[in-house]
Amino acid sequence: MNKVNKKQNGCSDYTLEQYKQHYQELLQYSNIIDNKSKQLICEKVELICEFSIWGDQNNSDFFDYFFEENIAEKLLKIMQRSSFKEIIIGIIQSFAILLANLTNKENVNYLLSHPVIQDLIMYNYDFTDEEIVDYYISLLKSLALRIDEDNVQLFFNQRMSLFPLLWQATKFYNHKEIMVRTAVRTIILGIMKIQNPVLKKYLTRFPFVLFFVHFSCYLKHVWLEANKEVLEGNVDVKEKMDDLVDVFYFLNDIYAFCPEISNILDNSLLTYTVIPAMLGGILFQKKETLSISFTLHLTTHLINNFNTTNLSKNILLLLFSPSLQKKLCQLLEFNVGQPRSYLYSWSFKNFWDLHQDVLISQANQLFDIQTYAQKEEACDKEIELINRVLGLTDNDHVLFYCKQLLLNNGQEDMSQNKIRNNLMIYLQTKDDNLLFLLLNLIKSVLLFKEKDILRICLFQEANTNIIIKERNQIIYQLLDIFLIDPSLRLCTIILTCQIIIHFINLDKLILERETINKLYEVYNYTIIKMNQMIKLNQYHEVVVSQYEIIYNKYNLNLKILKPNLDYLAFSPIIDKYDANVDLMYRQPVGLKEIAIKDLAIFFMIDLVFFQIISQEKINQNGTSQIVQKINVTNSWIIGQNYEPPDGCQLLSCRISAKTIKDKLQACTSGECFWMEDDDNFIIIETQIVKKEWAHIIYHAKIKDVEAMIDRGEPRKLNVNIKISSSNSIKEQYQDVQLLFDDCTYAQKTKKHIDDTRKSNSKKSSQIIENRLAQGLELCNDYFKLLKQQEHPQ
Repeated sequence: MNKVNKKQNGCSDYTLEQYKQHYQELLQYSNIIDNKSKQLICEKVELICEFSIWGDQNNSDFFDYFFEENIAEKLLKIMQRSSFKEIIIGIIQSFAILLANLTNKENVNYLLSHPVIQDLIMYNYDFTDEEIVDYYISLLKSLALRIDEDNVQLFFNQRMSLFPLLWQATKFYNHKEIMVRTAVRTIILGIMKIQNPVLKKYLTRFPFVLFFVHFSCYLKHVWLEANKEVLEGNVDVKEKMDDLVDVFYFLNDIYAFCPEISNILDNSLLTYTVIPAMLGGILFQKKETLSISFTLHLTTHLINNFNTTNLSKNILLLLFSPSLQKKLCQLLEFNVGQPRSYLYSWSFKNFWDLHQDVLISQANQLFDIQTYAQKEEACDKEIELINRVLGLTDNDHVLFYCKQLLLNNGQEDMSQNKIRNNLMIYLQTKDDNLLFLLLNLIKSVLLFKEKDILRICLFQEANTNIIIKERNQIIYQLLDIFLIDPSLRLCTIILTCQIIIHFINLDKLILERETINKLYEVYNYTIIKMNQMIKLNQYHEVVVSQYEIIYNKYNLNLKILKPNLDYLAFSPIIDKYDANVDLMYRQPVGLKEIAIKDLAIFFMIDLVFFQIISQEKINQNGTSQIVQKINVTNSWIIGQNYEPPDGCQLLSCRISAKTIKDKLQACTSGECFWMEDDDNFIIIETQIVKKEWAHIIYHAKIKDVEAMIDRGEPRKLNVNIKISSSNSIKEQYQDVQLLFDDCTYAQKTKKHIDDTRKSNSKKSSQIIENRLAQGLELCNDYFKLLKQQEHPQ
């Protein structure tokens, strides 16, 4: 109602006489509703709505007239008599706008309590018209936002257990328009927030529980559609995946606002969505099940982002518990199927609308209002099955058995968990995508906060032979991943190392001889491969130049790396080797990327190797690493102030730069200094007399710097700086010009840069060779020790 806002300052534009005149003219035009009068009717309806809102906020006489003339009922009758869409939409819209803008509580309560509201909700609209659907849902949303603890009884028939607004809204849960679906979720959540004991009971009984069942079945089909599009490489699938995330948030909110329904919703999602689509895919891989890849991705997403830990706990139990009750195994293998009342494609015609008497009787029985008077055999069996599945009538449902599994009372007849067995087999696959997703799931499980779940799944305490053997078997299989040739993507290797390190850091870990032998086999294989690579000229230079960068990223920071690529991780899109995708998630292209990847793998395995050596305390003398002198300037950051090292030499200069990525900090005094350093190219601004502080103007590794004296101006030094990157195929550079006070300063600076580059190159090469030699010696010593133990003299 933009006109209302425009006229707020001009009160004289709104008079009661005008209001009455508009209403009388509306009655006159509506005597005969035809093409000629429909536009006039729509205009008058809009004006009446506009005047009513202004009167609500400024003059009570307006709404007194609204009450006296029963204008709400007159508007409804005009709509009922009209066949024109414009009039129907205009009246629906006017009521929605009134509900959204009225501020006087008495006026709001009058409108909400008016019988016309229920008629508007239940009117037989033409829902094949998308525009009518949009305005109708908007009306329901405006109503839902006005409902609270004080007025909910106006909409909820407690005796007959009927809530027309909620019942009508849920019919649009699977509408093809995302805006409609979103509005429906808002309506449902708004009503669930209301604290009313009888309403809460209604939400946990028929007919509303049918919404949980239908929504769960719908979610399964949405998963199946997204699964198909992802595997076909549909580039537009992101919208569908984002919609799935919105669904998860919606379910999260349901659990938060109405915890009374948590068990029912858990059962519904497990029975109609998770078991047939996700777990069924792991067990059977048949029609109407998800691919293994999509199942692993969804499960990881649920665990990481779905705050309903109860549902997540149950899914983890079903996936990773070594054994399950035989009755639970039967429920997993022979699911109940979707109910007859469910339709995947949206239709306003609801199955239960044809059986209202049965539905009301069932609701009455559950509410203990009256006995079940009338039965219809088919419907009765349908209700009985849904009651059992949701846990409303007995204990023969998924959630009951999961809770029993947590109690671990040992009384049930147990069977091996085929789902877990199948998942563990996939650890031996050479399918990079599948392995990445499985490892991502396992890592998420290991970080799960519920220790009881991890204990049952054998992922927590290593205090039994079964758990020790299981964990050794997993580590052994993970170590085999490093021997796959060609090697898998870095993201897969990262997850493998993180999981191994997690296991070896757990208390009471005992590694079996077979597992330790496999570790040394892997480490020895990696060292030999690295030695072969650095002997080739085309790789040697890359390894030397990238050594420090890769070490810092994949050895020092391995624990904090988070290799998550969402659905692209298992999509054919990734195979296009898009240069914009980090090297972590794709196979290398070109010599530089191959060298970077092999170097990263070496550092990661090196970290795992020494972690286990430290844990096992084997040959501790061999674990010492080369100690390098730490240069304090290595950690300096552009824009920060530091105390210059003692004895450093500073040469006065002025600077200019053409930048690609990094920008030089502004030099406030106009004069800067180049600082001599063994590792870094540094430009500072400082108080030259006192040397109390150094403000860093530029900082780069000197190995990435090349310098040349300008032929036309011998005091000028042209510096070309490579911007270091562990991933980018295309090199990036920055040009900096230094103008010194004396040409000898320029010559001295160039000589220092050239000499330091050569020295650092030799030093980096020596560090790599020493590290490889050290590792190879340790491996050889270990194998000799094992041989002596096997054949003692």
